Amino acid sequence: KTLEEIGSRLASARKDKGYTQEQLANLSGLSTKMISAAENGHKAMRPENIIKLCECLSISTDRLLCGESVMLDSLAEHDELKHALSKIIDDFLSAFE
Repeated sequence: KTLEEIGSRLASARKDKGYTQEQLANLSGLSTKMISAAENGHKAMRPENIIKLCECLSISTDRLLCGESVMLDSLAEHDELKHALSKIIDDFLSAFE
């Protein structure tokens, strides 16, 4: 993916959390200049910095780098399955009431 796309996702995740670049810099221990450069797609981030930012923003590295999270998508499927099974169990139990 391009640096601009990653930067856009980083800025979006930061704004979703309600953080300024300065606040995210303080939380992550990184510089405001580095965060600004990353968000604008001017500079690639080091892997350890990607991890720090993702932890601070509570997002997966998949979400930041690829725009999706395989794990989160998988969890959504589990929720649907859990809901369906719960309904089956409820219907079964109600037959004995």
